[in-house]
Amino acid sequence: MYPGARVASLALLLISILLPPAAQPVWAQGGFNLPDGFIQEEVVAGLKLPTSFALAPDGRIFITEKAGRVRVFHRGELLSEPFIDITGEVNDYASRGLMGIAVDPAWPRRPYVYLAFVYDPPEIKDRNPSGARVSRVIRLTADSKDLNKALPDSGVVLVGKNSIARYVGNPDQGDAEPFSCLDENKQHVRDCIATEGDAHTVNMVTFGPDGALYVAVGDGIVNSKGNPRALDINSLNGKILRVDPDTGKGLRSNPFFDGDPDSNRSKVFALGLRNPFRITVDPRNGRVIIGEVGNQKWEEINIAEPGANFGWPCYEGPEEAASYADCRPYRSGELTVVAPTFAYTHTAQPARGAAIGGDLYLGRTFPAIYRGAYFYHDYNGGVTNFLTFNADGSVTDHEFATNMPGIVQMTATNDSLYALSIVLGGLYRIRYTGASARPVATTATPRATMRATPAQGGGADAATAAPTPQPARSSGTAADKRIRAEVWKDVSGSDIDAFLKTPQFRNQPPTIVELDRLAFPRGSGVNYGVRIRGYLVPPATGDYRFFISADDRGALSLSKDANPANKVVIAYTPDWTNAEVYDKFPEQASGPITLKGGQRYYFEVIYKQGDGKDNLFVAWERPGGGIEVITADYVEPFHE
Repeated sequence: MYPGARVASLALLLISILLPPAAQPVWAQGGFNLPDGFIQEEVVAGLKLPTSFALAPDGRIFITEKAGRVRVFHRGELLSEPFIDITGEVNDYASRGLMGIAVDPAWPRRPYVYLAFVYDPPEIKDRNPSGARVSRVIRLTADSKDLNKALPDSGVVLVGKNSIARYVGNPDQGDAEPFSCLDENKQHVRDCIATEGDAHTVNMVTFGPDGALYVAVGDGIVNSKGNPRALDINSLNGKILRVDPDTGKGLRSNPFFDGDPDSNRSKVFALGLRNPFRITVDPRNGRVIIGEVGNQKWEEINIAEPGANFGWPCYEGPEEAASYADCRPYRSGELTVVAPTFAYTHTAQPARGAAIGGDLYLGRTFPAIYRGAYFYHDYNGGVTNFLTFNADGSVTDHEFATNMPGIVQMTATNDSLYALSIVLGGLYRIRYTGASARPVATTATPRATMRATPAQGGGADAATAAPTPQPARSSGTAADKRIRAEVWKDVSGSDIDAFLKTPQFRNQPPTIVELDRLAFPRGSGVNYGVRIRGYLVPPATGDYRFFISADDRGALSLSKDANPANKVVIAYTPDWTNAEVYDKFPEQASGPITLKGGQRYYFEVIYKQGDGKDNLFVAWERPGGGIEVITADYVEPFHE
C-alpha cells in the first residue's frame, strides 16, 4: 500500500463540508432537541460510519457504511452478515466512500439494490489513496432464497462503465492535472465520472415517481480549473442524472437527449452543481429538490425542472462567483441560470455551512404546518429546519430541531422522519405523539435570503389543509348500512400498484360483496383484488387513529373532505400481516387525525391477495376509545 496516511476518522469527512474555519460543530450531550409532541426513537445502533440508507417496501432497511459494506436491518435486528461487502472496490479516503443506496420500488418482485461509490480500479489500488479516482453506480440482485444477501457476482455497472484506470488522470495526486475522464483530445469520455478531489463525489441514487433512477453527482474536484465541467452537458460531473434503472441509458424524455441513449448529455436532467449531497424527487410533480453544499459563503436548496442550470461555478447562492469558466453568456442573460429556491449564508455562531438535503413530508400525522414541508439539515450546526411554500411562490424557513449531530440523510414516511447520523453511528426515527403538543409557529422569521423561481412550484398541497366544515349528515337508513366491496378475480400477484394497472381493474366490472364492517371475508381464495369506497362519518369531533392489517397487501386512503380527489394514503402494509395485528410495521398506523363529528370524509381501501392465507381488517381508535374494526354504522355508500 501507498505509505501515505489513510485516515479513517470522521474528521476527514468534515473537510469538504466544514466550510467557515471558525464554524466548528458544537453538539450538546443528550438526545435531539425536538418540538413539543415529537419523540426520538433509536432504530439501528452500532453502525460504523453510516453514510446512507433505503427503506424497502417489505420493511427491511438497507444501510451503507462508508468503507463499502451494506448492512440490513430486518425484523427488529441489525443482521451481523452484510448484504454485500465491496470494500475491495471502494476508495474511502476522506469524504469518499460508499455514499448512496436505493432499493427498487417494486421490491421484492424486482429484487434490486443500487449503490453509488468512489471506485478504486485494481490497477491503481496501491497508489496514493488521496490521488484521483473515478465513481460508479451499480445494481445488485438479492438472492431469492435469502433477500438479506446479494447474489454473488450479480453486480452490473449502470453508470460509470468507463470509470476505469485508463481514464484516471493523476492517481498519485488529488485535485491535480491531468484531469480524469478525458480522452487524448481532451474530450469528455462517455460514461465516466471523475473524482480528483476528496469530496464532491457521486452522492446519491434514488427513484422518481416515473420509475427512473436519479443520480446526484458532484463536480468531483476542488481545483477551480476543473470545476467548469459542471456547466458542460457532455460531462457527467456536477449534474443530476436520470437514467433507465435496467440499463443505465439516458431516457428519451430527458432535456438534452440527442438520440443516443449512451451519450453523456442524454443522461443529464440538471446541471451547474457543486456538491448535490442529497436529493429527493417530489412524487407529486417529478421535480428534484437538491441540497447543494456551497463553497465560500452560501448554502442552497434548489428545485429542478428538467434542464435546470444552477450556474456553478459562475454563481454561488444568489451571487456571482470568481471562476475559470466562461461565465459571460450567463451574466449577460444569453443563457439562463436558475436562482436557488432558498439560500443562506455561512455563519460561525451559530455554526452554519453545510446544507444536507432532506425530504418532503407528505403524510398526515404531523401537525398541519409540516404537511407538504421540506425538511433539510445543516451538518455544521447540527440543526434541522423545514421550508414551507407560500402561495406567492416564496418560501419560509423554520427551525425544527437542534442538537442533531452528524446527520447525513433524512427520509420521511407517512408518520416518521428518519435521520441517519454518521457521528452517532445510528439511524433514528422522529415521530409525532401529539401529547401536549404545540406546532411550531408559522411566523418564524427566515434567517437568510429566499429566492423563489418557477421551478419551486405553488402553494400548499391540498392534502395539507384542514377539513372543510360541512353540515352534519345522517348516516343513512337501515337498508343503507352495508359497505360495498368491489372485487376483481383472477388477478395474480400481491403488488397494489400493479393491480391498479391491470386490464381487469381498468376495464372489467367488478363483483360486489356487501359487508357489515371493514373486514373482508377470510378464505375467499387467491389471486383477487378489492376496492372499498365510501364516506366515513365520525360520531364525534376529535383525534382519530386508523389501522390496517392485510395478507398480502392493503392500503387505506382518507380525504380531508368528501372529495375523492383529496385522498392521501394514511396507512398501509408493506408486507403481509396476521389478521388484526396492527403493529408488525409502523406504516400500519396513521397517527392522530382530527375529524369533525357528523362530517363526511371520503375513504378508499385497496386490498390485493396473491396466494396463501388472506385477511383484510381496517380499524380505528376513536377519542377515548380502544382499537376496533370500523362498522357500517359509520360508513355511507359511495356514489359516482
